[in-house]
Amino acid sequence: MRINWIPIRTSPYENIAALIQEEYEFRAKMTKILLEHLDDSNEYDLECISFDFDTRTKSFKVSSKTPEPIYSELLKIDAGD
Repeated sequence: MRINWIPIRTSPYENIAALIQEEYEFRAKMTKILLEHLDDSNEYDLECISFDFDTRTKSFKVSSKTPEPIYSELLKIDAGD
């Protein structure tokens, strides 16, 4: 799983540490979600899943760099389907 920080900004150490903690918590949560929702019958390469992390709003979204059909499946999960 790849997390793209957008935009990368220079910040004091405390802010960078908080952003790293946000990413860590997101990875743990997303790993659990992926294990629950992705079907074992489909062979997903989890290394190709990519998320964009907006460091200003501290929000994550599925990156358009994630290939289909994984991209669409993740959008469904995100939408609560």
